[in-house]
Amino acid sequence: MARNVAGLLVAGWLVVASNQHAHCQGGSVQPTPSSPVVAGAPQQMPAYEVATIKPVEPNGYASSLRIYIQGAFGIPVNSAGWVIGPEWISSARYVIQGKPPDSIRDAMRTMSSAERNKEVQLMEQSLLADRFKLKAHFETREMPVYELTVAKGGAKLTEDADASKAQAAVSPSMIRGKAVPIHALLGLLESVPDIGGRVVVDKTGLSGTYDFLLKWTPLGTAAPSGGSGASAPTAEAESVQLFTAIEEQMGLKLVAAK
Repeated sequence: MARNVAGLLVAGWLVVASNQHAHCQGGSVQPTPSSPVVAGAPQQMPAYEVATIKPVEPNGYASSLRIYIQGAFGIPVNSAGWVIGPEWISSARYVIQGKPPDSIRDAMRTMSSAERNKEVQLMEQSLLADRFKLKAHFETREMPVYELTVAKGGAKLTEDADASKAQAAVSPSMIRGKAVPIHALLGLLESVPDIGGRVVVDKTGLSGTYDFLLKWTPLGTAAPSGGSGASAPTAEAESVQLFTAIEEQMGLKLVAAK
């Protein structure tokens, strides 16, 4: 059985999960480009000089607390299933704004984009610890995932090496990509409700960038079949479901694993 061991950030009132390995046991964890950014006690972390937290106003834009938590720990927005906690963190929406102190803002001018992103994430973690009393550590668990493999007969993707044209779009019934690498396709698939919030792991061995168009019928939307008064199925309802569509249209296959 294939395994994808997930590092879980465990807090008093929530659990934040990541598919990378990380551990926090009272000290600092040195972050890597591919792992969540985690620091030790709040007093050791960079913090905003001024921060405001406002509840959402009628017809106003705000993000759920779950989205802020995912951003602070480098967890992809599509991977909401990696955050396990009370339901209110999904429904409670806030407008959160922060102003770094001059010393941090000046230092960030000389940082790389990745270094600036880490600094912002640490300030966001500090804000969550201070204003929402978030305390956390990492543990590991075995989690259900899907492995994306090449199906029998080979991949049916069109290679496109012009990365400058890279673009992608996703909806509940379609994924379109141009000059897209496989790792980006994983994120697109993870955002589709039919995947059920699972992480998708690349087992294709494909290293290029590709053009593709994937269409399917979302679960639960097929038209009724037969019976008195049943309407004729539409063209969309007659199309295939996601797992079959991936194999038929892309020459790839999703395999359940842990």
